[in-house]
Amino acid sequence: MHISHSFVQEGACLWICATPIGNLQDVSLRLLDTLRQADVVLAEDTRQTRKLLSRYDIHPPVLVSYHEHNGESKREQLRGWWQEGLRIALVSDAGLPLISDPGEDAVQLALSLDVPVIPIPGPNAALSALVASGFAGHSFTFLGFLPRDAKHLKDTLMRYHNFPGALIIYESPHRLNRCLREIATFWPTRPACLAKELTKLNEQFIYGSVTELFEFTSQTSPRGEYVLILSPGSDKSSGIGQGLQSSEEEAESLDENQMGEGLRRVRVAVAAGMPHGQAVRSTAKQLHLRRKDLYQLSLQEKIEGASSP
Repeated sequence: MHISHSFVQEGACLWICATPIGNLQDVSLRLLDTLRQADVVLAEDTRQTRKLLSRYDIHPPVLVSYHEHNGESKREQLRGWWQEGLRIALVSDAGLPLISDPGEDAVQLALSLDVPVIPIPGPNAALSALVASGFAGHSFTFLGFLPRDAKHLKDTLMRYHNFPGALIIYESPHRLNRCLREIATFWPTRPACLAKELTKLNEQFIYGSVTELFEFTSQTSPRGEYVLILSPGSDKSSGIGQGLQSSEEEAESLDENQMGEGLRRVRVAVAAGMPHGQAVRSTAKQLHLRRKDLYQLSLQEKIEGASSP
């Protein structure tokens, strides 16, 4: 057992520094003071960090690159610095290090050497998006970036399909639409919030169902950084295949011929330029179909079509 005291320890330490996620004014006085005191600054990308340091006229004695590909090779150098009693500040390109960013190796090494690890709180994209999503009053979990492989992605969604709280996901612009397409096959009607370019001039929050966000990103060219917040699960919005298959009683009430005609009319209307949601509403009213059933079946058809080569 070891107890570390952050504010009484002299000498070697590791500061975990949260830096702005876009707007360079989102700094704390404590962060600036810490960076000025640091003997060494470990930066995920020194070019990005220099922008912040230059803005506030900070000139650390040593600024070195530290990222996921060289963390192991830096261990002996870090060990030597701490043995000399140096104070090291760890920063990532944006936000809080270790939250889907490098730094775990440095923290583990510091702890093994009884070097105090001291967090310097500040901006964080996940929590910033969560509090603006409308889902922050519940429990939540942070998933970070979802797996790239389709099977592993589905396995991850399977593991969380009964989770009662909100889910926080990071995603890159070129994978965003595919990610939403996969999530829509699980939770098509689940409320969600897509946060774009947090703290920057193009900051946006897009609210809607997962399906609506999928359709939105299908019609636009996503750019920038995104955080996706899925609402807390419920019987109506959670569960594998929820919305893609009705309960047995509901299924019995569907007239397959009528539904087939409904799907055909939706396809024709969409091909003519009508928005998908409007086409579903109009067709369901004309044929006296359950709009929810027609919407979900036509969505599945649309998703499968988008998945085809």
